[in-house]
Amino acid sequence: MAQIAGTYKLEKNENFAEYLAAIGIPDDKVKLANSPGVTYEIVVEGNKYTFKSSTKVNTTLIVNEEVEEILGSIDMKLKSVTKLEGSKLIVNSELPDGRKGTRTYEFCDKGFVVTMVSGDKVAKRYFMRT
Repeated sequence: MAQIAGTYKLEKNENFAEYLAAIGIPDDKVKLANSPGVTYEIVVEGNKYTFKSSTKVNTTLIVNEEVEEILGSIDMKLKSVTKLEGSKLIVNSELPDGRKGTRTYEFCDKGFVVTMVSGDKVAKRYFMRT
């Protein structure tokens, strides 16, 4: 299993801005989230995974427990349940309007890829370990 804890820098996005717009994120927040150079520090404490972003959007996920996440500064609350499968964190979320989405974080020695799916919208973000 690849190490998950560490610091990562965004290398590239695929369809990320379109994905955010489709789930209702305002344009100004889409631009901030889609900006180059975003970094994440991931801290692991037992079954708790805390993602600290350079954009000040932080989230904590707990394996096999439902948590409430707040998307950015727009106060969109998600209910999320996380599973750990090998080097993958799979997060199933429900948006306030009932739509569902999945984020799959796939870790390897060089970094991670997060694939986000909501309805027919799919986006990927690629991060390299620093």
